[in-house]
Amino acid sequence: MERFPEDLRIGVVLGGGGARGVAAIGILEVLVGAGLKPAAVAGTSMGALIGAFWAAGFSVAELKALATGTRWREVVDFAGAGGILRGQRFQRWLSDHLPATFEELSFPLVCTATDIDTGELVRLEHGDLVSAVRATCAFPGAFVPVERDGRHLVDGGLKSTVPVGCLPTGLADYVVACDFQPPLDRPVVPSQTTNTLDWSRFWEALTFRRRYLAADILLKAVDILQTEVCRRQLADQPPDLLIAPPMPDVNIEDFRLLHEIIDQGAAAARLALHAAPAPAPRSA
Repeated sequence: MERFPEDLRIGVVLGGGGARGVAAIGILEVLVGAGLKPAAVAGTSMGALIGAFWAAGFSVAELKALATGTRWREVVDFAGAGGILRGQRFQRWLSDHLPATFEELSFPLVCTATDIDTGELVRLEHGDLVSAVRATCAFPGAFVPVERDGRHLVDGGLKSTVPVGCLPTGLADYVVACDFQPPLDRPVVPSQTTNTLDWSRFWEALTFRRRYLAADILLKAVDILQTEVCRRQLADQPPDLLIAPPMPDVNIEDFRLLHEIIDQGAAAARLALHAAPAPAPRSA
């Protein structure tokens, strides 16, 4: 795009959101197609997962093929105490596809996690890449916390769903942030009439087999909290460009809709880039 200089250093922030976060692939497709190159990426949960594969050298076409070709139910395993999903299969899957360390990536990446013992936001950007991605994706109560450096780490989205403030400083001239939080004005419409949530039903809900009213209410409550935190953080640290695909009919577990989700991410990115102001000239 003529308004964006060829040497513009882009910082990309990829938010979380389960299946909704896969819209990041469509956004990256548009950014790459516009000739914009990443100088650094920060991400949480699904955004960090996609950012890790991008930084590992996966093309957009390869990201699409991986996302839509993976049988996601086979990447998780039952745990019992501490979380529903143990995460060992997920770790093996990550190890099969990603480099062992952050230092092997093609550009800097920051994954965010939350210390479940202290409530601190933790930046993960050095050393073991696989455990960092596992940690940022460890939704509490669903995945067992990840032990790393003496901490018990879970999903970074608890503290920051779009971690603009975690981009490495001094590397980017222009920050593009991607927010995949669902709109809050949509009603909770479960596909089941019961409001009972026992462990077997919780398991079915978390492994995408069924939806129940209690699970819907729980997830909507999390959405409300995370959206409020996200709005405040983006107001305090606004990116140069915010891309937020609305996707009103997509839930976090809708992994059967990945083609449509990716397309919606691309559509939102095209609209946002078209309306984006030209970057300020870089100071000498």
